[in-house]
Amino acid sequence: MAAETENDGIRLLVIDDDPGIRGGIRIALQQEGIEVSGAASGEEGIELARSMRPDLIILDVEMPPGIGGPEVCRRIRSEEALEDIPIIFLTAKVDLDAMEETVEEEAQGYLLKPFSEGDLLDKIGTVLGREV
Repeated sequence: MAAETENDGIRLLVIDDDPGIRGGIRIALQQEGIEVSGAASGEEGIELARSMRPDLIILDVEMPPGIGGPEVCRRIRSEEALEDIPIIFLTAKVDLDAMEETVEEEAQGYLLKPFSEGDLLDKIGTVLGREV
């Protein structure tokens, strides 16, 4: 049995169409004691958010086909039970001005792909207001 960590009990949802991203985040965060679930589409992510009520959502900005990250975020924010869940966007875009505007309107932060495990943990810690 694994030893308990201060992160036990944190539930995180990763919504990204790339299985490598979902798997990499899962591996990195489970090592830190964080429970990670994943969804391959925006629609699946919204349904999973409803059922699991995660502490944090990591959401890809672009997810073809289907609805993209900003629309997923708006739909989550429109539901009273989900509206306060912090969201971190993932993006490969380098238009930081546009990304910062999107974040100001809809999310608590963003990470540029590719990102390091340390960057991921730092961003999660900042958004959750605790060291991860």
